[in-house]
Amino acid sequence: MSRPPHTHKVALITGACGGLGRSIAENFLLEGANVVVCDINDKLIADFKEKVSSAYPECTLVLKADVTDDAALDDIFEQAEKRFGGVDFVVNNAGVMDRFDPAGSMERSLWDRVIAINLTAPAMVTQRAVNMMLKHGTKGSIVNISSVAGVRGFANGAAYTASKHGLLGLTKNTGAFYKSKGIRCNAIMAGELALPLLKNMSRKVLTSGVLPCAGGMQTNVANQYLTDQGPNFNMEGYGVHSQAFPMEHLVMVETEKIAKFVSYLCSDAANIINGATLTADGGWTAN
Repeated sequence: MSRPPHTHKVALITGACGGLGRSIAENFLLEGANVVVCDINDKLIADFKEKVSSAYPECTLVLKADVTDDAALDDIFEQAEKRFGGVDFVVNNAGVMDRFDPAGSMERSLWDRVIAINLTAPAMVTQRAVNMMLKHGTKGSIVNISSVAGVRGFANGAAYTASKHGLLGLTKNTGAFYKSKGIRCNAIMAGELALPLLKNMSRKVLTSGVLPCAGGMQTNVANQYLTDQGPNFNMEGYGVHSQAFPMEHLVMVETEKIAKFVSYLCSDAANIINGATLTADGGWTAN
């Protein structure tokens, strides 16, 4: 009987106690890896510990961390090294959406927050990841969870769109430079994820005649944009989005399938894939 494909490997996933990140962590555990997960949501952290860590007590390290804080990132990698000896795979999953504001009406504070979480944090995580991999001579893999917003003009607002375009640039740059050092970096451009939060948002938004957002809004911070009165979005921007992404083309993507895709990109079978930006939206953007 063959052993699981990622036995003795160590995977670090940000924003991983709920949604897509949790599916990625659970899949890595099923495939034999040790996992280091971080999140900022206390409720999700507690639930992960109760339902996942309890089943894999020797294989999980769960940390509360703000990915925009350099000291917190240092601590994550230090604890991963102390517990498991380093990292083999890193998944930049944590992210936040904007309110579909175009450049002319977006708030500076929201721009700063979206860029900090969606682009600066992955860059700083990548910096620590490659340096730790080089330190230990690890042939590692980094996977960035991007979005179809990384290649489309108005899948979301200006801040989110810029952050996901930038993440694709970071992916290509990292893959190009570190390929000779045995470190690969790829990005998955996710489509609409089949999560309870998004289904809830869709029910509320459809009453306004507009559509769910493109681009994998997988984080636990997105619910701040939903109110009892409806979505707290720029509705004109949302309307532009709905024209670009008609409902008849919508495909909901299961997080478990994205998780398996992440696992594959980290495997030796995918060693020729590097610096790639790969769409995983069920053909949503092919139309």
